[in-house]
Parts: sequence; C-alpha cells; structure tokens
Amino acid sequence: MKPHPQHSNLLLFDLFGSEDKIVHFTTTRAGGVSNGAFTSFNMGNFSDDDPLKIRENRLILARMFYTELENFITPHQTHGTGVLTVDKAFLELDNAAATEALYGMDATITQEKGIFLCATTADCLPVIIFDKKNEVIAAIHAGWRGTVGRIVEKTIAEMQRQFGSSPGDLLAGIGPAICPDHYEVGDEVEDQFQKNGFDLSDAAVSYRDNSISRLHLDLSEINRRELLRLGVPLSAIEKSDLCTFEKQELFFSARRQSVHSGRMLTGIMMNR
Repeated sequence: MKPHPQHSNLLLFDLFGSEDKIVHFTTTRAGGVSNGAFTSFNMGNFSDDDPLKIRENRLILARMFYTELENFITPHQTHGTGVLTVDKAFLELDNAAATEALYGMDATITQEKGIFLCATTADCLPVIIFDKKNEVIAAIHAGWRGTVGRIVEKTIAEMQRQFGSSPGDLLAGIGPAICPDHYEVGDEVEDQFQKNGFDLSDAAVSYRDNSISRLHLDLSEINRRELLRLGVPLSAIEKSDLCTFEKQELFFSARRQSVHSGRMLTGIMMNR
C-alpha cells in the first residue's frame, strides 16, 4: 500500500490505483481531532471516544472526497458473517431503520454508485472487492470469527447470486491487520478452524514458537488463500504487509491498546 497522493494520512492499494471507476482508502490514526488513546483520527463509532470527536473525524474524511457523511455506509459489526446488500430500498430508509438493518453485518455489497461501503478495524483485517465486469463492490470485516465462518466466501457467493459476479473478474485488497508474530490464539480458536476445515499445518498460515506456546495465526494469509480457492486470480489480490500492532504511529490496535483503542476505516465507492 502507498500514501494517498493528496492526503498522506490515507493509504491506497496499488492494485486499485488504475481503476478509474472506483475510489478507495484506508485511514491511519493521523489527521483527526481525538485525544489520548484515540489520537487522533479515530473512526470507531462504538469506541469509548467522544462521539462528537468521532463525528468530526468522519466529517474531515468526507470533505477529503467532496461528499456527505451519509454517503459512508458503515455497519455495526459483531464479528459474525452477515452480508447486507445496499440497494435503492436501503438508501431510502430513515436513519433508525438503516441503523437497525446495519446491525450485525460484517460485510456489505452494492451496485449503487456514489456511496462508500466501509469496514472498521483495529487488528482484524479489512477486505475490499471490486467486480470489474458487473461493477459491484464489497467491503468486509474479517476477524478470526468471520474468517472461520468464511465471510469472504459468503460475500462473494452473494455477489454471484445477486449480480452474476464471477471470481475471475474480481480485484481484492486485504488491508493492514495484526501480523502473526503478535497474534497468539487459544486452543478454542484453533479447534474452531480445524472443525471448519482449515488446514493449519502450513507454517505460512500458523506456527508455534515452541512446543508449549500458543498458536500464532496469519489471518491475512488465510484470507488470501480463501480468495485464491474461490477463484480470484493471484495477480488480482493485494495483501498489505503493514502490522497494526507494530506500527503504533500509523494504526490503532485493540490488542496493543486493550479496550481503549480507536478504529481505522477502509472504504470503497463506485464513481457516479
């Protein structure tokens, strides 16, 4: 990933750079108005930060793209596998109904133009997808629960069912997330992956420091391999190598900061 040419506190995927039909971004923690542990560009509506400061941060982001705050569709994520289609009917909902529809959704898909589909993260990984042929976009939040529940597969299946998307036409970007060196998981997590058919024997996706340590998982690589398994071309996938735990100056990290962590936002929009 590289800094945005006009807004250095935003990151862009190289792979998406030549696609003039879409706009995308990943925020860093710089450039906002929040203080303390949330310094400064906190996008997390459900963090303990001052709601007015979160709103101002989001307004700053909206102004960067010359759009309105309501054009950012950000679900209330619950680490599940719910996929919401953002269509004209959704966009006509009042605020209360839209908020209810977004609750428990960890992925969104749309063919509508002029709106950003967004995922909030602070160690979990954001995945954005663009169907070049049918002009469909998706934004996914994938933590370990979403990954083990195959949220990427479920999202692409919905894109196929509703819009005729084919994996061979997709571009996918996997954004900054916690790297395996800092992501130890317990036996219950390991059991869930094995029960759901994931092969953790490859050292590229999981390893132990020694025979008695807990398992280290590479969620980014697991999801990259999921995309490949589903038929997305190797050349059409970009995976960030930036670690949210290690890059304290760039990213919030729930594991590093505990409950007092802000959130980054990753979004994708089709141009009108």
